[in-house]
Amino acid sequence: MKWMTKVACMACICVLLSGCGDRLSEIKDAASGINSAANSAASAVSRDVHAIRAIDINYKDTSFTVNDLFKTILRDIRWDYDPDKNELHVRGTWKTPLFSDQPWNDEMKEKLAETGIVNITCKLIDDEIDSKHTNVTLTYNEEMILQKSGEEALHHLYDTYLLP
Repeated sequence: MKWMTKVACMACICVLLSGCGDRLSEIKDAASGINSAANSAASAVSRDVHAIRAIDINYKDTSFTVNDLFKTILRDIRWDYDPDKNELHVRGTWKTPLFSDQPWNDEMKEKLAETGIVNITCKLIDDEIDSKHTNVTLTYNEEMILQKSGEEALHHLYDTYLLP
């Protein structure tokens, strides 16, 4: 009689576990999807961008990298490099003190910090940012509220980085 109870218990466990097999497959598939998405995101930034981020900038007796510059003056940065045009595209959320020379009140600065998007396009020539081909825009609610270009724009970015 004891062996019948054991067989019945084993049969019940087998029935229950057979239903878990499908769930286990689903969990494995989900984990695989997460892993492939993570690998895809990690490779989204090309090796070219990594090399460009390491480029040294020397400005006013100070040396820093392209990565240091943009990580200091922007938040939530997205990098893209167009090798055909030798252009670096950097997009990020506005952060104080960038464009601190503008007469924005505290409320506007708060709104910009939440949803103000800064787009920067730089042309690279011989591992240096070409100041003539630098363009910076600040967009708020899909409306461009500020644009700077050329040497003035690039030096503004550098000067913002150097602020204490």
